[in-house]
Amino acid sequence: MAVVNADADGFWSAMPRQNSARQGRALVQSLYLGGSQSSPMSAVRSGVIPTTGDALMAYDLRVTVQSGRTLLVQPGSAVVGRTGQGGYLSWKLPAATTVTCDSPPATNPRNDIVVLRVYDTVLSDTVQGGGSIPARIEIVTGTPGATPVDPVTWDSLGLITSGLGAGGGTAIPLARAQVSTGGVVTLTDLRRSTGLIGGVRVLLPGDSLSDPSCMPGDIAWYNGHRYWDGTAWQELSSSLGYAKGLLAKNVYAGEGVFGTQTEIVGDKASFTFDPARSYQFEWQGTISSSADRPYMTIGWRAANGATVTSSSPLVYSTLLPLQGNGKFHGAHLTCPVSGAALAALGLSAGTVTAAITHYITAGNGGSGWQARGDNGAPGALPNKRHFAVFDTGLSR
Repeated sequence: MAVVNADADGFWSAMPRQNSARQGRALVQSLYLGGSQSSPMSAVRSGVIPTTGDALMAYDLRVTVQSGRTLLVQPGSAVVGRTGQGGYLSWKLPAATTVTCDSPPATNPRNDIVVLRVYDTVLSDTVQGGGSIPARIEIVTGTPGATPVDPVTWDSLGLITSGLGAGGGTAIPLARAQVSTGGVVTLTDLRRSTGLIGGVRVLLPGDSLSDPSCMPGDIAWYNGHRYWDGTAWQELSSSLGYAKGLLAKNVYAGEGVFGTQTEIVGDKASFTFDPARSYQFEWQGTISSSADRPYMTIGWRAANGATVTSSSPLVYSTLLPLQGNGKFHGAHLTCPVSGAALAALGLSAGTVTAAITHYITAGNGGSGWQARGDNGAPGALPNKRHFAVFDTGLSR
């Protein structure tokens, strides 16, 4: 038999209980991101609910300049919290709306803040501006100054609780509209996002990558594909082992690098080395020698910092036979290598420079060579040399 100790605070949608507004906010608080990992349900994260947009930007409640001081606010929905009350699910649907900044300041610019504000008349709030709906798009007008400041501030949960003027209520910022003395409005997108617990986070321009309400496993698609590891945002591509592709390259258009049977450190590129990743060094160009069919030794060296010499760690080397008339046209040479192999050569995380080295092998014909990189004949494709470094994914 169950032992009853105390009533719970409430539940939802069972008859004959009345489904009150407070219980509705509790439901929102149960579904949407909270404000503290260590204190569940302590507060709800306030912000825009991203639902539509392109690859770069969510459109929900986005503010743009329509003309002059008139601003256009796109349709959208949001959660606006209140201490002790949970989250108010609010929206401006289905059409965009306009709001207008006050007259331009006389001598200095001014910061105005566009907000979504929620009133609760049961808590003695008074809806301002003659409206009847207790959720409104408003502009909080700032004070002109040589370096203008915002008239309101918001807390770590994205909520404005003071500075809104008469009427009470709480609000979230949507945009900063800096109004010049000539009436020109410069906008800064301040929208922060909220979302369902355990869902994908779509970070918006006002979000911080040190957000205290993030939870381990959160995934963010704004400002790079990232996931929250419990301490910081990490690159999602890195964590899943995806290749990052081209990291660095140098293009050489000079006539060429000349040498003999002495090793020459040639073209190079620097990159940020991570021992947990794998890489591929690539060189493209044209090599020619002074005699027919010699053998050339091709090597790949790497070193921490920006300088590579013939005594730097040798990653790999091979023989390249030059065919017919001592020329090897359109050479494309590659050197795949794991970060672990580079670390075993003594390289440490940080800036590393990789370079190709080459020389004619003694006793195999030829006394001189040239790695060319001229611009080619007029109208022809340029014969430039390239050195590139590619990230090929996590070391397995």
